[in-house]
Amino acid sequence: MTLPIRPPKIALIAIAAMIALHVALPLATIFRPPFSYAGAIGVVTGAAMIVWARRAFQAAGTPIKPFTESTELIRHGLYHRTRNPMYLGAVLVTGGVAVLLGSLAPALVAMLFFAILQEGFVRREERLLEEIFGDRYRTYRQSVRRWI
Repeated sequence: MTLPIRPPKIALIAIAAMIALHVALPLATIFRPPFSYAGAIGVVTGAAMIVWARRAFQAAGTPIKPFTESTELIRHGLYHRTRNPMYLGAVLVTGGVAVLLGSLAPALVAMLFFAILQEGFVRREERLLEEIFGDRYRTYRQSVRRWI
């Protein structure tokens, strides 16, 4: 299944939906201030991860666009700890926004966003990387976790 839009736009749609649902239908409060302010840590950390990972792709000269044939298997920096730092960063950003808002509806949207990334992008990209890099990717996959 190829999704018609890419993860950054899906993340923006998810964040807009979180805000709208928090205002219109919050369901229940799960994080109250000052605890909800901890969501800012997720937003900042996630954004930093995305920026670093994009720069690593650019420095390696490999495409960033999902399902485009990679020319380099990046294994240093954040890629030494997680196979998907851009996606993990996006999950941290959306999860951080959900915590900042503090209600249940945004948290449900953040979980849906994670599921969309996992099933719509990550699993398919892993198959593609295995086709391209073969044993190098299989060895990498065995030594580095998908998320954290």
